[in-house]
Amino acid sequence: MKPKSLTMEAVALKAGVSITTVSHVVNKTRHVNQETKDAVLKVIEELHYRSSKRALSNRENICIGVILADAREDYYIAMIKTIESTVTDYGVSAIFCDSEADYEKEKRNIRVLLDRKVNGLLLAPADADRMPRILQKLSIPVILIDRQYESHSFLAVGINNFRSSYLGTRCMLEKGCKNIGFIGYSDPVYTIRQRTQGYKSAMLEFDQTFIPQVLDLKYNGGNSFPLIKQFILDEGFDGLVCATSTLCYELIEVFDTLSADIQKKLKIITFDDNRWFDYLKYPLSVISQPVAEIGNAALENLLQMIEQKNSACKVKRELLFDVSIIERIKQG
Repeated sequence: MKPKSLTMEAVALKAGVSITTVSHVVNKTRHVNQETKDAVLKVIEELHYRSSKRALSNRENICIGVILADAREDYYIAMIKTIESTVTDYGVSAIFCDSEADYEKEKRNIRVLLDRKVNGLLLAPADADRMPRILQKLSIPVILIDRQYESHSFLAVGINNFRSSYLGTRCMLEKGCKNIGFIGYSDPVYTIRQRTQGYKSAMLEFDQTFIPQVLDLKYNGGNSFPLIKQFILDEGFDGLVCATSTLCYELIEVFDTLSADIQKKLKIITFDDNRWFDYLKYPLSVISQPVAEIGNAALENLLQMIEQKNSACKVKRELLFDVSIIERIKQG
């Protein structure tokens, strides 16, 4: 009897652990305590779970199309590396495209990949409100990665952006911050919308009279330096949450021009760690996403859909991984 082709999601559910933990056990990416590891391995054996690395036949003929929203961002740089190395392990190939967060370019990318006869598609949407109609008619499987459309019927793999931003803001509050602002984008980016709401929820839970302060910048809107600086000077923040590491870099540029008193008082937390953050004279805390686990899970699910000739599920589903907080800011 042929073993069932199950996902890490099914293993996690039966084992009573997170998908992240199952991924660590299967891919040996991080240490898992022996008791938990044994429990996961037992479920894997019971369910006859097998990784797509071993499941696919004729793998050399399989090509995956990948459309990322902005290859300049730390998150997508790490995701490209993850997918590139993982498809090699799987024995398949991949074609990468960068939509540059542009809806029209995203549509062109999809057409180009379809012309290349890709077997499946990983996609980080440019615009949460506009899903290209061509996606609704595809006969190949599609998985959304990192970002989502507000309305869709695909599997989306990433993190709980609302929850992660809430936790990051709570971390700042626990460090003694009381007047915290948020820097994001005004463009219809799904992750930013969710992170903005997570920040607002944490602040209003802390103080129901607090008026959330959000700076909405244009995604490709030119010089944001004066806007960020004025935002800080006008509101007198003691804490800031940056929705992306790219925004954090812009904030750091402004930081150098602020008074010593403001620099001493203002604490910062951002999404997505960078090895250079350890060397900054301004300590930054980070909401770190498990990029490798997200990329591996998205690929595994996509390859299983290809193997099963299953174009997609017909309802919206989410496969969400836990984030971790890297604290570099001292109390008070």
